[in-house]
Amino acid sequence: MKNIFSLFILFLFNVSFAQVEITLNDSNDFPTNKKITFTQFEISLPLQGNKNRGEVFPDGNTNDSWFLPDGVNSNFGYGIHFNQWLGISANTGIGMKLSEKLVVAPVFSNLRIMPKVGEETRIGIDVGLGHAFAIGRGDLSGTFKRVKLNLEASELQLFLEIVSYGIRLNDNSQGSISIGFALVSF
Repeated sequence: MKNIFSLFILFLFNVSFAQVEITLNDSNDFPTNKKITFTQFEISLPLQGNKNRGEVFPDGNTNDSWFLPDGVNSNFGYGIHFNQWLGISANTGIGMKLSEKLVVAPVFSNLRIMPKVGEETRIGIDVGLGHAFAIGRGDLSGTFKRVKLNLEASELQLFLEIVSYGIRLNDNSQGSISIGFALVSF
């Protein structure tokens, strides 16, 4: 009798837990969680005004360029977003300003505001704030600020960026105006 009672209890125990077992992998009734994180990799070309515009070269050609490249910048960021149009990220990178022989490593947070203007097209602004460290210049550092105007299609972004490194060098505040592109992965 004791064995029958034990088997009956074991049977009830197994039946009651078997009723709540459900497989989520095979069910379309349950929504899947959307990925809320994103990564961003940027490359930009800082520009400077051409001081020698209008100058005539020895071969007779005229220097007509308004702007000249002044280095290269690269940043990487990781953050969270809401429907790809509002996000916040932590970023770092490296920037070069060749005319001043300056290499800077910024560490900053970035606010992304990118509303849709087409089926897969977004236009918006990024605002960044953090700290910039000059590499090879002792303890030279400053408050990093940036504003970036973006045009985004799918995961490719073209942008115009204005940056202030918050560093004074040769009696001038250092910064740059850059054009570039970014790859954004949601």
